[in-house]
Amino acid sequence: MDVFVEQIVKKTTSGKDSVLKLLIGIGIGVLSALCVFTFLFIIPFPGLGLLLAAGIFYGGYFLLTGLDCEYEYIVTNGEIDVDKIIAKRKRVRLVTAKASLFEAFGEYGESSPAAAEGVTVVNAAGASDSESAKNYYADFKHASAGNVRLIFTPEERVVDAIVPFMPAPLRISFKK
Repeated sequence: MDVFVEQIVKKTTSGKDSVLKLLIGIGIGVLSALCVFTFLFIIPFPGLGLLLAAGIFYGGYFLLTGLDCEYEYIVTNGEIDVDKIIAKRKRVRLVTAKASLFEAFGEYGESSPAAAEGVTVVNAAGASDSESAKNYYADFKHASAGNVRLIFTPEERVVDAIVPFMPAPLRISFKK
């Protein structure tokens, strides 16, 4: 029997994202006003000023919506794919891993072991719709990235799809 589970998790908005959105908004206003003022009063080409202001608004909109991200977890027969979806217009594959190659797996928090030196950390944790969703970590070796720690927020059904494919010692010691 094939196992296929997918979940989309929205990235939590941090203070850094809020400040970036504010700065982009201020930049849009200042640059567009400067263009309109310059091409209305200093250089007599008002049509060009309005065209540049429209371009600035479009570029600002593109930047603002680019800050909205989602993560998609897809589990297919013990292989987990983690994609980052940017503004519902672009998809980037962050990592693909086989659960059978996991060296460590568990709930991520204060009691979880720290990532070793030189480990690539892929943080794909977000805000899940489920109240009971917790962050989990998985340590594994990746062909191109070396040692990797994946931090993600799967629902219970995603964890249930991963656990049967993990190595026996991890599967036995894992507790929900």
